[in-house]
Amino acid sequence: MMPVQLDKKVIFDNIHGYITLNRVEARILETPYYQRLRWIRQLGFSFYIFPGATHTRHAHALGVLHVMDKVLKSIGKAVSEEKLFNPKARDEATIFHRTMRLAAMLHDIGTLPFSHTIELAYIHHWRKQVKKPKVMANHEELGSHILLNTDFEGGITKILKEEGIDPKELSKIIAGNSQNILANQLMHSDVDADRMDYLLRDAHHTGVKLGVYDMELLLRNLRSHKVGQKDILCVHENAINVVDSFLASRYFWYSQIISDGPGYKFDLIAAKIYEYFLENGLAYSFEYLIEHVSQRPNLYFTFNDSYFLAKLHEYLAGRIMHPMIRELSEMLAQRKPPAQVKIRPVKPTLIENEQHRNELIKEVTRAADWLQEEIRSIDPEAWMIFDVPKRDVMFTKNKEMLAHIKKPEVNSSESVRVLTRHNEIKLLIDVTNSLTSILSQYRNFIPRIYISPHIYEKLEKKKVLDKMRAKNFKGD
Repeated sequence: MMPVQLDKKVIFDNIHGYITLNRVEARILETPYYQRLRWIRQLGFSFYIFPGATHTRHAHALGVLHVMDKVLKSIGKAVSEEKLFNPKARDEATIFHRTMRLAAMLHDIGTLPFSHTIELAYIHHWRKQVKKPKVMANHEELGSHILLNTDFEGGITKILKEEGIDPKELSKIIAGNSQNILANQLMHSDVDADRMDYLLRDAHHTGVKLGVYDMELLLRNLRSHKVGQKDILCVHENAINVVDSFLASRYFWYSQIISDGPGYKFDLIAAKIYEYFLENGLAYSFEYLIEHVSQRPNLYFTFNDSYFLAKLHEYLAGRIMHPMIRELSEMLAQRKPPAQVKIRPVKPTLIENEQHRNELIKEVTRAADWLQEEIRSIDPEAWMIFDVPKRDVMFTKNKEMLAHIKKPEVNSSESVRVLTRHNEIKLLIDVTNSLTSILSQYRNFIPRIYISPHIYEKLEKKKVLDKMRAKNFKGD
């Protein structure tokens, strides 16, 4: 009997070592849609602060595929190599294994230039439109469109169909909208393959070890447990401290590096510049992208970090009439950071509930409005960037956030479940000896105000910042 011919492609990754791809993954790897990810930095402009942070979405996506495979093996949902790498094997278990690996590999296929940096501009621009387009401007919508609308030679849709993968189900899993709760959890939960890769990868490339955790110990304690007809992803009771550590690592990583880190100010500047480009028809609108990228692979390939930098360089070389955008463009190109006004109430604050958050938003908005008037009295053309996050940095969703979900220990995709020694399922936040049960009560609310450095100096000289420190913005 002739041995089964296995189809494998091996890639070496600096985080996980050797990563082996099967035929469908190797075919997708060579498409312009996936090769484009080589030219998109994982952490936006963080390389301005951490010189090593030039790693890409391409490497990250392959890492997530590798982690997904290890998770599937750990919970007993993987098939043998003889099936996984045999293109002719298409039974239900093999298709599930391949589909989850592909979901990991393709979850960022719609990523915009400089990752979430330019996406901020598209989202802000979308929100400002009076008559909003049906499709919200974000990388998830763009990625889903590509998966479902490239049914031509060399297109991802066609490759998936030829290899027995359902593009619609794959798109749902990536979006977290599948009927299969386990699939949703593996891609979108507090402990998912995406986070398990980027915490280690980003920590390695920045040199900041806040995101480090024990991946092998975590993997060893993951379980798939059946509740009724549903398979649920759980962590064994023995590994509660490992999950606490993982969630804390992510919280500190986002608080220190991503949402309030020194690189974020450059991300925000880039987003403000690109938003101006969108408003003035100087960059692809999101509607244009949706209309063209699925049918023009080479056009989409060029829509990467270089696209934004080329626009920036072109704009700098010409005559920029808008004073704010001129200054911001020069600051970004020359790596000159803006000054940050980090004075109460515009500073990171731990909050406990939505009411507290709403009160703080009113307070920081009053402070921003007051400061804007003070700045205008000094220089009518001076700019100020005021940013209130739509989402806070949190350890995990607390009971208040899960109150609308019936039986959240079964039906909530995001929350971590613990499998006890008695085969009972509990939410991690309900386990009394879990640190997360306490920490989940708090969120890090991080508003930001950035201004020009020379305006900041003038504010200091005129004692405006001292006045701001002493002023009460709580209102009536």
